[in-house]
Amino acid sequence: MTSVRSLCTGVTVALVTAALAAPVSARGFGGRWGGPFGGGPHGDPATQPDRQCLQSCQQTNRLCLVSARNDAQTCAQSTCATEAQAARDACEADHTSTDCQTALSAWKTCLQPCRDTFKTAIGTCLSAAKTCKGTCASSTPTPQPDAQCVSGCRSGLKACTLSAGTTAQSCTTDCKPLITTAVQACITDPRASACHTAVQGAFACLEPCQQGQRTALQGCLQTAQSCVAACPSATATPTP
Repeated sequence: MTSVRSLCTGVTVALVTAALAAPVSARGFGGRWGGPFGGGPHGDPATQPDRQCLQSCQQTNRLCLVSARNDAQTCAQSTCATEAQAARDACEADHTSTDCQTALSAWKTCLQPCRDTFKTAIGTCLSAAKTCKGTCASSTPTPQPDAQCVSGCRSGLKACTLSAGTTAQSCTTDCKPLITTAVQACITDPRASACHTAVQGAFACLEPCQQGQRTALQGCLQTAQSCVAACPSATATPTP
């Protein structure tokens, strides 16, 4: 059974969280954190690299690295198979012997051209990846929706989230007697079944409040996203 301090603290935290959830959630869905009003830290998706373009660059870079690794393995197997077998034979009996060290040295010398080629290939992959990402960053930005329309969507989202928070807070207030009972029961005897039962009752009362708020906030976000999607493209300001 969870300790009494954890249970009582959980009840109190749940009450406080529900009371504060509205303003926090309203900020969380705003432009600064992304959501329907922006994809970057300043709410301006036009300044952010195209995600699909970056994903293509990452996948291409993985393929380039895999190819370089396979070429290096092929080089080692086809060029230095004899030296590798000699090293295995010499070191199998005694890896500290002079013959073992000599054979290993010969094998490493044979592998050096393969390693040099591999390093060059890796450098080429990294350089190509950097160029690819630069292309994504400089790609033509997606037309942005009308700012006044987006502002209206943002206002609607704010009103919706505040309403959801107010409803959740009212719901949580109705659970306050159960929370008080749970805290008192657990202070009196944290090991008693009365404590455990009271805590379960308090959480059972709080859960629908929190679930209802989560559902309401999700609906607010979906409505805001649809609102922004319906906004007309911004009209470019003529250059004087």
